[in-house]
Amino acid sequence: MSLATQFPPLYACGHKLTNYDGTLRECGRAVRVIENGLGVEPTIERSCDHVGATVIANRKTHLYGKGEVSMLTKQSRKLTLTVRQLLSALTGRSI
Repeated sequence: MSLATQFPPLYACGHKLTNYDGTLRECGRAVRVIENGLGVEPTIERSCDHVGATVIANRKTHLYGKGEVSMLTKQSRKLTLTVRQLLSALTGRSI
């Protein structure tokens, strides 16, 4: 598994393409989304030419149980999440 598939871009092109065997796949090329403020549509810059295609936002989820955990485990989870958020902001990929 390459690093590009392990850590996908935060936003990707969702245009459907057909493989040689007839199966469908998504384009998956990186898309840059620039916020223009509250109530204004964002600017979308694509690295492919699929204008008007859906933009997919890849995200990892963190699910935790309902039970109590030790203070060390809580702090470890919080630190891990903070580091992942920082790395995602710096690299533009879902870490």
